[in-house]
Amino acid sequence: MTDKPRSIDQHRRFFGLVRALFLHWPEAMEFQPDNEDHLRAYLLVKAGYRSIREFSVEGDATEFARLVPVVSALMLHKYCWAWADGNSIKVCAPESTRFDKLSHKDACKVYDKVDEFVRTLGIDPDQILKEHERAA
Repeated sequence: MTDKPRSIDQHRRFFGLVRALFLHWPEAMEFQPDNEDHLRAYLLVKAGYRSIREFSVEGDATEFARLVPVVSALMLHKYCWAWADGNSIKVCAPESTRFDKLSHKDACKVYDKVDEFVRTLGIDPDQILKEHERAA
């Protein structure tokens, strides 16, 4: 039995939520996204839809860790977070939500976890979507 096809409406809702959150992101939050893609990456990582890789380095891992997200964003247009762990760097990046990479069932789980995380910030995802639609 094959998995149900991905929902375009679900996909649009997720990207609509990211857009609405970006436009109404609280200034008091420690994390301040540079753009919608940065916020989308952050939400996916915080929802647990991420991979963490470890790389050994020679020298000060702290300095390398500071540079990895900058180089990744500037050269690859991908957002990640990195930190030093002894002589290693750990790099955390969101997994892909592409239609050919994520089944409908798994997309439901991921997007539900994003909604759960957004609620921990004191933001109701459905409410912010409605407010954003009314303002548009």
